[in-house]
Amino acid sequence: MSESVNKLAFRSRPAKATNCAEFVQDHRGFAAVEFGLIALPFLLLIVAILEYSYGNFAQSRLDAVIQQTAREIMTGYVQNQQVGGMPLTAAQFRATILCPKLPAIMSCNDLYVDVQDFDAPAGGAAPATTPYANYVNADKSGLKPPALDNAQNAYCIGGAKKYVVIRAVYPTPILTTAALFPNYTTYKGRKTRLVTSTATFKNEPFPSSYAGC
Repeated sequence: MSESVNKLAFRSRPAKATNCAEFVQDHRGFAAVEFGLIALPFLLLIVAILEYSYGNFAQSRLDAVIQQTAREIMTGYVQNQQVGGMPLTAAQFRATILCPKLPAIMSCNDLYVDVQDFDAPAGGAAPATTPYANYVNADKSGLKPPALDNAQNAYCIGGAKKYVVIRAVYPTPILTTAALFPNYTTYKGRKTRLVTSTATFKNEPFPSSYAGC
């Protein structure tokens, strides 16, 4: 009886490779090893897809928010809003006009906005000398983003018939896609992609008691 039990126990144990040829042909554990090799790259790829998708989503929503807000400024809606009989301050503008338009996944605390008005250049000045040239970066490859500090950004929505430029920036975190954005910025101690949106327009001749900036 004990002999049959020992034989059964021996059969239940996996066979061991006795030489190099048998070791090479032994495929046990291959699945675990292969999974270990591809698991990390696969997880990094999933994170990269989610990260990049969130950045594009934030870009799309920020564009929509700025376009809607530009329309409200252009038609005089924002100029006619008051709190305690006074025009909206920069903080009130963000809290009551901009932030309610953001999706819940985007934080109002991370939204930075710069709004300025200017007059059209007289005498048909060249594009390089127009006031709008002040918002173009040094190498003329794009627009300057607002400062990541709303205390340093301007807030002047302009009166009727004024030209206005509104710029917004929203930092989105990047971990695995930093190579795709070599010009990333460090924000709150982490690498971030700056999602920006800009609108330029001329205010309509709306009736308003807004005195301007």
